[in-house]
Amino acid sequence: MAYTIEDLKNKLIEMYPEIKNNSITVTIYFSAEKNAYVIKFQKESQELITYLDRQDADDCMNNVKCVYLGVQVGQFIRNFEDRSKLEKVKLPESITVVKYKEIRISVDKDGYLINFDDWNEEVAQVLAEREGFGKLTNQQLDILKFIRDYYKNYNFFPVLNAVCKNVKQPNECMAEYFMDPLVAWKLAGLPKPDETLINIVKYGVTPT
Repeated sequence: MAYTIEDLKNKLIEMYPEIKNNSITVTIYFSAEKNAYVIKFQKESQELITYLDRQDADDCMNNVKCVYLGVQVGQFIRNFEDRSKLEKVKLPESITVVKYKEIRISVDKDGYLINFDDWNEEVAQVLAEREGFGKLTNQQLDILKFIRDYYKNYNFFPVLNAVCKNVKQPNECMAEYFMDPLVAWKLAGLPKPDETLINIVKYGVTPT
């Protein structure tokens, strides 16, 4: 199927009008190494980089929406809106200030860290104790750091089967150390996910 990168870009903007409605810039190029299109969404200082393989790109050109791509775009927009709100409004009453030794952190009613940049290894330990964990191991901390770095770069949770590979641990390291990937999300200091993202992260599916 013959089409240009500009054709693909225009098709994505047409299929996902929220891109244009939210003034998100789209940049696309083809990576021979990954044999996929690299798509970068950008709004002010925030970026999301994702990949679209040839078959998904062909489907898009044939007006078949990519569910995972749509979820990423939606989450990117929500992340931007949430961070903008936190900069403009007072903290809600549901926020709890947790004190541990010399550490003071703010979490929401579900235990998610309010300020992404408040995180460090000691904060991770405080969050872990609130979730009933013992002392976090170096292996667990390596996983949390990778998840944070990935989220910071792409505004999204990494694909689960890629986490262990990137931290050079056994394939089932996430299940072994955290059981529920959403616990890892919380301990890594990421914002509370919405229902759609919970289904992606926890079950690998979206609601029907």
